[in-house]
Amino acid sequence: MYLDEVGFSLKGVVRRTWAPKGKTPIVRLPASWQKLSTIGAITSRGQFLQHTQVGAIKTPNVLAFLAHVLKQVPGEVILVLDNAAIHRAKAVSAFVETVERLTLVYLPPYSPELNPIEKVWAYVKRNVLGNFCAKTTKELKERLRSGWQRVRYISLPQRLMAATPI
Repeated sequence: MYLDEVGFSLKGVVRRTWAPKGKTPIVRLPASWQKLSTIGAITSRGQFLQHTQVGAIKTPNVLAFLAHVLKQVPGEVILVLDNAAIHRAKAVSAFVETVERLTLVYLPPYSPELNPIEKVWAYVKRNVLGNFCAKTTKELKERLRSGWQRVRYISLPQRLMAATPI
């Protein structure tokens, strides 16, 4: 499995747009620093798990997500993740020591191109949130909820991973 976190702000993701000839399009974005964070994981077979919350992902959130992964994925779980401090926290190491079927493998520093879940985040930002400007975190979370359903119903290993550049 591959695990990572991503943040989504109320500022929006501006993609291409159109306007009448000679008129510059103006996209108004809220001046808010509020954001949602998502921790997610995908398996080599395309199963996608995620948890979205207001604010940053912290070590207790990683621990809760690891417990969720272990409930959802049977057998041995080898989790590939980056070198973020929350992944290397003592509490995470202690948790992993107590679970025989869980192994963590850390990617080299600064190598997001080695983690396929980055393509899931890119897909969501481009195809779900492109030109969408939420006014509230509730509105953003609803849009993301529909996006997570889209991700779950496409064939991740074949279509998403092959067709979505980082």
